[in-house]
Amino acid sequence: MDGPRLLIFDINETLLDLAGLRSIFSEALGGGESVAEWFFRLLHGSLVANVTDSFRSFETIGVEALRAVALRQGQELSDRDARHLVDGFRSLPPHPDVPGGLSRLGAAGFRLIALSNGSASGIRSQLTHAGIVDRFERIVSVEEASRFKPDPAPYRLALSRLGVEAGQAMMVAAHDWDIIGARAVGIPGAFITRPGVVWTVPHPRPDLTPTNIEELAAELGA
Repeated sequence: MDGPRLLIFDINETLLDLAGLRSIFSEALGGGESVAEWFFRLLHGSLVANVTDSFRSFETIGVEALRAVALRQGQELSDRDARHLVDGFRSLPPHPDVPGGLSRLGAAGFRLIALSNGSASGIRSQLTHAGIVDRFERIVSVEEASRFKPDPAPYRLALSRLGVEAGQAMMVAAHDWDIIGARAVGIPGAFITRPGVVWTVPHPRPDLTPTNIEELAAELGA
């Protein structure tokens, strides 16, 4: 097989639809737009954790971020209520193209793994609920590296766990920063341009910019 042999998949937004959280957040905070702010604060918190060497679980940072969003809106969430809302992250539906696209890629001989900022148990819960956990050879969590993406450590960890060279792998993500993080250790990327997803970093876009996983499979000859 020419090209990548190992496809490393981001999970949230890339495979799973965050829109499922909007109704949950709307009921609790009075606005579905809170999902976007929460997710950005969640990512911000993970980057601060990297820089300050203060790693803690993505779920913990998610609770911190959610309580911050609530406070900005003049509300106060208890730790228990915030954790209940963040647990909704584990029951997101897959985008419609995902099950079939992953099956096509697996049938074509590609090795598929999941690499996420979530905990190992959280990732498995997400993929199990979405009905796609069986598509992946392995789940790799950044908690093994104590660094969040896009730090180089999680990408190197994934390569080490699978025994694959960077040039034989490809990062698949709907986040430009994830593509750039993988590229920093020599892993090329496929940028999934779902509706509303834009490339914002001052680096060249990857050659592969499919709109969904079915299209990615077709572009890779699956």
